[in-house]
Amino acid sequence: MGIIKQLPQNVANQISAGEVIERPASIVKELIENSIDAGAENIEIKIEDGGRELIKVKDDGHGIQVDDIESAFNRYATSKIEDIDDLYSLYSLGFRGEALASIASVAEVEMISRHQDSDQAEKIKIKGGEVINKKPIGSTVGTEITVRDLFYNTPARYKYLKTTTTEFSHISKIVSAEATANSNLSFKLFHDGRQILSTPGNGKLKDTIYAVYGSEIADNLIPIEVEDRYIKLSGYLCRPELTRSSRSHELFFVNGRPIFNNLTARAVETAYNKLIDPGRRPIVFLFIKVNPILVDVNVHPAKREVKFSRSQIIFDVIKKAVRKTLKENDPTTRIKLEKNKNKNKKDQEIKGETTPDRERLFKDNRDQSSQKSGASNSDSSKQNNDGSNFENKSSTNNFRPQKSNKSNNYTSKNQSSKQNNKNYRKKDLNKNINYSSNGSMHEEELSEKKSDFNQIIEENENQEFSLQNVEAEESYFKFLGQIFNSYLLIETDQGLKIVDQHNAQERILYEKFYTEFNQKDRASQSLLLPVKIELSAEEREIVRQYEDQIREIGIDFSDFGNNTILIQEVPVLLKNKSTRNIIEEMIAELAEAGKTKSAAEIQNTMLEYLACRSSIKAGQPLTKRESVQLIKDLYKTENPYRCPHSRPIMINISREEIEKGLGR
Repeated sequence: MGIIKQLPQNVANQISAGEVIERPASIVKELIENSIDAGAENIEIKIEDGGRELIKVKDDGHGIQVDDIESAFNRYATSKIEDIDDLYSLYSLGFRGEALASIASVAEVEMISRHQDSDQAEKIKIKGGEVINKKPIGSTVGTEITVRDLFYNTPARYKYLKTTTTEFSHISKIVSAEATANSNLSFKLFHDGRQILSTPGNGKLKDTIYAVYGSEIADNLIPIEVEDRYIKLSGYLCRPELTRSSRSHELFFVNGRPIFNNLTARAVETAYNKLIDPGRRPIVFLFIKVNPILVDVNVHPAKREVKFSRSQIIFDVIKKAVRKTLKENDPTTRIKLEKNKNKNKKDQEIKGETTPDRERLFKDNRDQSSQKSGASNSDSSKQNNDGSNFENKSSTNNFRPQKSNKSNNYTSKNQSSKQNNKNYRKKDLNKNINYSSNGSMHEEELSEKKSDFNQIIEENENQEFSLQNVEAEESYFKFLGQIFNSYLLIETDQGLKIVDQHNAQERILYEKFYTEFNQKDRASQSLLLPVKIELSAEEREIVRQYEDQIREIGIDFSDFGNNTILIQEVPVLLKNKSTRNIIEEMIAELAEAGKTKSAAEIQNTMLEYLACRSSIKAGQPLTKRESVQLIKDLYKTENPYRCPHSRPIMINISREEIEKGLGR
């Protein structure tokens, strides 16, 4: 007699449930997707004890007909596909017909549903896959499904559930993603009687993001709308200064379905590379519309993942579109000014009322002024210890009234200043303001047709974030001065930018060194006197491990015994540099890496160190000419927003933030 037997239906259902129903969040996902497919406009989810005790999903969709209610709980029963070809043209979220059968096999399920063409509803109760009760009942059009005592008959699986907080966090994440994917639907989520989430359902994605993820994210969104070949992208990206430590806020939707796909995540992260801090992840809400035949949604039992048939093309389109959108929206780190928390004191200051502290301040200022009035001009021209004066002749010029242009003449001509202010307020933030080389603004140029910022930034694979057409560099920015002998102030149409002079030159030099190092005719230079470097046992082992990669970048060395090496040949770029320091730093980086590095990564480490050590330092005063040239060179680089170590080069304070901070 054979030993192979047909499994009983209840056992088969529980095995299937193990694939589809991993935890309470899996049930919530399946039930929400059924509600969406049913044409619901309002979906209400009630959870108790993280889903262990109760999961209730109620919708106002078209409902289920009386004859289909019991059939809906059969395995592989579905109204969404008829043959295998339908799998390749799917627009519905559910299609396998496994969800309700799987849920009913491991829980107690009650469904009340009224079809839109019926006068009454039908109620059915199922436990462990068996129908317990079925009867007509009064109800509104739509469906309500209640799931109780999850995994009551599979205690081994019940004990693997996590804490209530953890299980509900998974549910909340599912509901948030589904709500974002369907901004035209209203979602309400309750846990233990408390409302956790509510979306407006007005069809506006930004409003839904605000309701689900909060004002901080909603205030930093950049819209994306790109169509390339057979792919259409839409949604929002978040500005680079707002990131997360995980991929929890990287949301992707393919043909309206929330999905996880490593390819799309890598494409976006590649586009954000060098714009965010290492180890951080961007925040994106990206909708991908593509022919369903190019997407396989049947690769995961719970339909969490999808597979693209033309993955490389989709990767390239997403990366290029995200990078282009970021470029067009100036990814400079923005600073927001905090409002004065002491409202009464702020009101007093705005009204001009004098507090004791202000009286004391005014007195101190008057005393200082009277003391300085007797000082000689030569003393006043000396630089203060705190670096508040500029270092050279340009410092006095910066504070001297300009006579050559009316728009820079800050006299009592109220009419003129009001008109300038009005023009400034009216300008589109995406338009370029032209400044003359002396820092003044031409009113006649403002009235002419301005070149769009999108045209200034041209797409170039080799210069990802650089500003092209910088022949008119000073038409893009107005140099204001240097502060603390470390930072350069410039005014642009985005606001006031503060540029870190060290990080700026580090970016400039890094790209210069990178270009020189990767020339086709790159050559190495033999050292007249070999450099002897003594290593620890650990460092010597690192050198042995990376010997091939080190030689590949042009550094030749020999073993001198006793953990000592002789550097005999280096790339021409390093011939006049401190070879010992560069190589010691490179070896230290390799020791701390924690993973194997390629020759390209080792080269990058070396060039970063070289650029950092060769750059001007904080505290070094610059002339106006040097400062302006530094900013011009910065805007010609591949990425003027982050240094090679991914630190911000500049921050931006918008005019609106400045005015808000000053109570205007």
